[in-house]
Parts: sequence; C-alpha cells; structure tokens
Amino acid sequence: MESKGLAFFSGGKDSVFSIMKAKESGINIDYLLFNTHDFPRPNIHEINQNVVEAIASLIGIPLYKLHLKSGLEYIQLYEFLSSRNIEWIVVGNINAKDQLNWYMNLCNKIGVKLHAPLYSEEEDNRIILEEIKAGIKAIICDLDISKLNRNMLGRIIDMEIINDLAQVGFCGEMGEYHTLVLESPIMKGKIVPKKCKIIEKWNRRMLKIEEFDLVRFYDR
Repeated sequence: MESKGLAFFSGGKDSVFSIMKAKESGINIDYLLFNTHDFPRPNIHEINQNVVEAIASLIGIPLYKLHLKSGLEYIQLYEFLSSRNIEWIVVGNINAKDQLNWYMNLCNKIGVKLHAPLYSEEEDNRIILEEIKAGIKAIICDLDISKLNRNMLGRIIDMEIINDLAQVGFCGEMGEYHTLVLESPIMKGKIVPKKCKIIEKWNRRMLKIEEFDLVRFYDR
C-alpha cells in the first residue's frame, strides 16, 4: 500500500504555504485535516468553516474534519491517521516551540514523519515576506484588540502591513491575528467575500464571511 501525506489545515496563510513548501520538497499531500475543538472561545476558522472548505476545494485535495475532544486528542488522531497509512504529517508552525513539540510527540506515538517547512527558532519577517512573494493573498479575519488596531480586521497581508505587524510578531504565532487565504498559486480559483459580519468577544475582533463568490480558474 502506498504511503501518504497529510497536512493539518486551517485555510490560513501558513497552512497553505506549508503545503506549497512540502510539495517543493517532494512530499505529496493526499489529505487535508481540519480540526475542531471544545474550546470556550470561538475559533475563527470554525466560524468560517464554509470558507475553509471552499479553499480546500480550490486546492483540490480532500478535506477531512475531525472534532477533537479534550483529553482524547492523541487517541482520535492516532485512529484517524493509522487507518489511512499516513507516512508524513505537514504542519505550518513557524516558531511556536510548544506546539511543534506536541506534533512531534504525536508523530512519535503514531510512527510517522513530521515536516514543518516554515519552522525557525527565531521570529523574523522572512516567512511572511516569502508568502507575499509567492503570491498568497490572505485576509486578516481575526485579531487581538489588546495588541492590534481594530481597523486591521479585513486587511490583506501585503508589504504595506508589514510594519504594523512588527509590533506583535510578524506571523502572529501567539494568536495575535489569524488569516484566511483568498487566493494562492495552488488554488484553482479565488474567494471573493461579499457579505461579512464583525463579531467582538473577549479580546477578539473577528470577521465572519457570510457570503462569498467562488471564482474558478480553468487554466491552472
């Protein structure tokens, strides 16, 4: 049986870029895995799950959804990954060491290889610049209002926004902000938001994309 690769997927810029980098390294991605949780605070990617599904459809890799129950995460993931003969797990971590260690422990328990192509011990603007240069167009869909200006919600990650992000860490690895990808080189189309709703809860300002157009490109 042929071994397969799986990428943990949120629809954000880092998860999309990690897939692009993995493919450049010769790792084939056969599955995308979108995890949901029992967290008390709303998760922006769960709120925009229909957009995440649309992004995956444009990438053209099957998307699986798995609801992880507290305390059972390893067991659930072990059962899911083992049943699909996964050899490689790809993650988009940049410099969150604790989170990377969690994935490493998971891979060690399951007996698969971990590929974290974006990871670096140091926080710098290298990855975000590479993402912009690679043609990833991502929108800020969630931010921590105690750390970033409210008006940054809905902005596109581009060269003009780099200086504004420098104050909290360019890539938002500590949850300062989250993104959704509207267009990228591995998507056979783009997402065009039409109707959005702003949600403010706790210290978060979130953008729920209620309506959008899915425009397909037929020459990719």
